[in-house]
Amino acid sequence: MDGRHGRSARTRAALLEAAVEIICTDGVAAVTQRAVARRAETSLASTTYHFRTADDLLVAAFELTASRTIGDMRALAREVAAGRLGIDDAVTALVSRAPYGPRLPADGVIQLTLSAVHNPRLRPLVDTFVEELAGLFGPLAGSADAARTLARSLSGLILHEMARGTATPTETVRADVHRLFRAFGVTGPAPRDDEEHR
Repeated sequence: MDGRHGRSARTRAALLEAAVEIICTDGVAAVTQRAVARRAETSLASTTYHFRTADDLLVAAFELTASRTIGDMRALAREVAAGRLGIDDAVTALVSRAPYGPRLPADGVIQLTLSAVHNPRLRPLVDTFVEELAGLFGPLAGSADAARTLARSLSGLILHEMARGTATPTETVRADVHRLFRAFGVTGPAPRDDEEHR
């Protein structure tokens, strides 16, 4: 990669990081090309060069958000499979991670889900996220359909936990995760991180 291409790739990455930060801190409505350029400390012209429209930028930012969150889910699944983390604790970490962890994207997934209501370009990303999460729980939930319902239910818990705005995960969300798993009969050692779900 020559110097010009390297700079271009770094600028594009910085723009996406800025867009994700804005989504997670200020919401989707705050994502404009001008706001993203300002946050990334680059020019508006550079932003429009990489992303022709604000919608293109938003879709790319959500793709990054979903990809990172899926990676985090797989890492938690490996922790459970290795016996280093209980399944309830792993899912509580996923549900409550966004406001409390070092990275922002999990609440970006909630913003993605809400935005997909009005933006058909985002719907395949939501479906991918649900399928990935369901794939991890499939062996424990009894059927693929039950695993999808469990995945969508967990998304709802994420939304409600975020709405609390507390500084640490609440006991309510821990109890909700435990009850949800009990309702689905999930008690196994772990969701699996199978190659087929990579």
